[in-house]
Amino acid sequence: MRLNRRQFAGSLVGASLLPSFGAQAQAKKLTAYMGPPEPTCAALVEAFQKSSGVSTTFLRLSAGEAVNRIRAERARPQASVLYGIGLPSMMTLKSEGLLQPYKPKGVADIPAKYVDPEGYWTGIDVDFIGFASNQTFLKEKGLKAPTSWEDLTKPEFAGQICIGSPATSGTGYMFLATVLQLMGEEKGWDYIKRFDANVSQYTRSGIGPTQLVGRGEVGLGILFAHDILGSIHKGFPMEMSLPREGTGYDLFCAVMLKDAPEPDAAKEFLDWAVTPASQETLAASEYFDMPTNKNAKVSDLVKPFVNAKLIDFDFNWAGSADTRKAIIARFQNDILAGRK
Repeated sequence: MRLNRRQFAGSLVGASLLPSFGAQAQAKKLTAYMGPPEPTCAALVEAFQKSSGVSTTFLRLSAGEAVNRIRAERARPQASVLYGIGLPSMMTLKSEGLLQPYKPKGVADIPAKYVDPEGYWTGIDVDFIGFASNQTFLKEKGLKAPTSWEDLTKPEFAGQICIGSPATSGTGYMFLATVLQLMGEEKGWDYIKRFDANVSQYTRSGIGPTQLVGRGEVGLGILFAHDILGSIHKGFPMEMSLPREGTGYDLFCAVMLKDAPEPDAAKEFLDWAVTPASQETLAASEYFDMPTNKNAKVSDLVKPFVNAKLIDFDFNWAGSADTRKAIIARFQNDILAGRK
């Protein structure tokens, strides 16, 4: 279960989302903002509550929504934890002083490259950008799935691509940051303009294209692999391909928000979030990523892609508040403003 925005606002002065587990649960509560699909959020919250007895309320938000909401609530934070949002967004929040450090118990089982040395963020799962193709579309048009970034600009894909908007979606922002790092600024923006000519729509959320591609409303979607694999798992006629030049990846993290109103419960949640049991809950709820805990099992759907070619992604650059502001502004002015 989750709360919509109106219900969430009411819950801050009312009852918690899930049933109580006695006096201890009544005494300890947690409010979390979460990025994964709603069924995964609900599964994680249920598992955490069963493990800890902490009554937990969550609100599912895209990366852009989460960043903007936390900024707006700076003077009076409403949530204590942000979970499952990509590292660039977490680094933006860190640079703006909106996170507080905490190193979870058990973090030694996670590779150092997935953990902030200062303790502001902890990586929970790793994912990368892929191309989702509707197999019926490919068959009817006599096409092959794209295997390079340049393939996405071909005329046969005109009006057939869907992607989350970089202004509101972590997926879209990761795509934009990947292209600019891979190609350089001048060639990268030229590519984005040519790519845009084939885009049918930019969705508010990064997971928006999954249903559109799955139902055949568009032929291609640019998505994180977990969204593509999740759709394949559900039986949608889709396949995943990757750009041979290399693709960008993200590290989805768990953090404590600055001035968290429920700091003890937040620490308990972060301790739990790094455990194998927590990370395996992702795949069990049809959210297919690479877990960061070395002792967590990797899903069979993910195993064929564990050696995906990834670019040397610069998270410091992509996560800078100045970088985000600059490239999103240029995207809005040079790309979105010119769309009919």
